[in-house]
Amino acid sequence: MPDQVSAERSQAERVNHFLNGERRVTETDAALAIAYYPLLVDLVTRRRTITFKDFVELAKATYAENPAVQNAIPVSTGRRLEFVRVFTAIHDLPDLSAWVTGKDGKNSATFQKDFDPEEQRRLSAEVDWSAYEAAWEAHAAELRKRAQRIKKRSEAEARGMMAEVALEMRSRIEAAIPNPGKLPYVELVKPFRETILQDLMSGLDPRDVFENVLIDMRNAQV
Repeated sequence: MPDQVSAERSQAERVNHFLNGERRVTETDAALAIAYYPLLVDLVTRRRTITFKDFVELAKATYAENPAVQNAIPVSTGRRLEFVRVFTAIHDLPDLSAWVTGKDGKNSATFQKDFDPEEQRRLSAEVDWSAYEAAWEAHAAELRKRAQRIKKRSEAEARGMMAEVALEMRSRIEAAIPNPGKLPYVELVKPFRETILQDLMSGLDPRDVFENVLIDMRNAQV
C-alpha cells in the first residue's frame, strides 16, 4: 500500500495548506479534524460517498455537544479536511476526503487536478484503518497541542470588520476565481459570508481570513 500512494505523498504535501505552511492551525481546525476522521473511516467501511452538506449534517447529528461541529458549514469543510490529509500523507495512506463530494457527486476541480478520486477511494477501501487507530490518537494529541490559542472576537466586532475584509479581498478573488456567470461581487462571495464571519470571530488575522476564502472558493469548484 505505501508504494502505491507514496508517489502522491509529495503532491499532497505540496498542495496541503497546513503541510506547506500556508495556514496556521486553530482550535476549530483541530476540533473538526478530530471529529471528522472517524466519520470518514466509517464512509470507507460502508463504501459510501457523501456530499459536503450531508457530511456536515452527519457530523452534527453525531457530535451534538461539540460546539465546533455544530457551528460548521459545508463551504469551509474542504480546508478542514486538509488537516486529516496531514495524517494520511505522513503515513503514506490514501486520501480519505475523496469520499466527500459536491452536490453533483463529483470531487472539486481543485481536488481532481491533484488526485484521482476513484483511485483514492479504491486504495482507501483496501486499508485496514483499525491498524492506524493508535497513530491517529497520537496525531490528534499533536493537533490539540499545536492548535493556536488566539483571542476571539465578538460577533458584533467581527461583523464590523467584514466590509473592510471583503473590500481588501475583492481584486484577488475576482482575479483568482472563475466567474462564467458574471455574478456581481456581492453575489460571488455571498455563500462564503458565514465562514468569513466565523473565521473573524475565531480571532484570525484578516489576511488569514482572506486566504481561507480563496481556498474555500477553489474547493467549491466542481
